[in-house]
Amino acid sequence: MRGFVMLLAAGFALWKGWKIHTGSHAWMAYGLAAAALALAVWHLTRPADGRRV
Repeated sequence: MRGFVMLLAAGFALWKGWKIHTGSHAWMAYGLAAAALALAVWHLTRPADGRRV
């Protein structure tokens, strides 16, 4: 679930960066999108935790 939420966050950050398109805030949005995409990949590829009740 967290991986899919992070994919949505990455998509939203990319969209906002594209709307801003120039300036330092656009680069921050692209950086946040890259970080969210990396976290999404990490969440989606790690093994399931069996300790949850």
